[in-house]
Amino acid sequence: MSSREITSEHVAEITVADSTGYWWYAVRQGHVQSLIRRETARLRDWSYLDLGCGAGGVMRRISEGLKPAHVLGLDGTQEAVDVATSRGLEARLADFRQPFELPFRPRVVTCLDVLEHLEDPVLALKNLASSVEPGALLVATVPAHPSLWSPWDDACGHHRRYTRRSLAEHLVAAGWRVERLRYFFSFCVPPAWWERRIRKSVQEMAFPPVSALTNTALTMAGSVERALGSPMPFGTSLVASARAP
Repeated sequence: MSSREITSEHVAEITVADSTGYWWYAVRQGHVQSLIRRETARLRDWSYLDLGCGAGGVMRRISEGLKPAHVLGLDGTQEAVDVATSRGLEARLADFRQPFELPFRPRVVTCLDVLEHLEDPVLALKNLASSVEPGALLVATVPAHPSLWSPWDDACGHHRRYTRRSLAEHLVAAGWRVERLRYFFSFCVPPAWWERRIRKSVQEMAFPPVSALTNTALTMAGSVERALGSPMPFGTSLVASARAP
C-alpha cells in the first residue's frame, strides 16, 4: 500500500493498549467520539467507515456507543485486520492507493494516526472523498510538530509529523473542506521534547506501561483539555474534522 507498515509486534501492542483503557487511546477516543456525536445526534440511519482501523478498538467503541447502521474497517496490515475480525468486527485488507470498493457510502469516516504512514496521503484522501456520501464527515488525527521527530517515529513507520498548515493542505488538496483543526496532548509536549530532543532516548514501546494512578491522571488531563476546547497552540497530536465535497 506504499506505506511504512506497522510490525506484527506493534499490532500486538496496539491490541492490548486499545482494549485496556490506556490513557492515550482514551483521550483520543474522547475527541473523536464527541465530534461524531455532534454530527449524528439527529441522524436515524448512518454508516461508518474506519480507514486504517488497526485492531478495531475505535470501531468497536463507535459501534457500541453511537450505534451506526453499517460499520466497516479497512487496514493495510493483514495482522491488524485479523485481530479486528477475531473481535467480531467487519474489517478488510485494502490498498489505500486504489479506489475503495465499499458495500455502502459512509456518512462518517475516521482516519486515526494513519496519514503519517502513507507516502501519498493526498491520493488516499482523494480515494476516500469519492467513496463517501456527499457532505460526509471525516475525523482525522495525526502526530504533530516536526520538531518532535525522533528515531521513535522511524520505528513506528512514520513518513512525517504534521503542522496545522500541512494537515490542512493535504485535506484541501484532496477536496475536503476543513471545519476544525486543533492540537491536543498539549501536556505531553514538555516531556516529549525532553525525552526526544534533549535526552535523545528511544522508546522501546509506543505505549509504555504506566501505573493505574498515572493512567487515570493522564486521562483526566486529556478530558480537561478537551472540555476547554483544546486551546493551546501546540500538542503532540492534531485532530481535524473535514467535510467531503
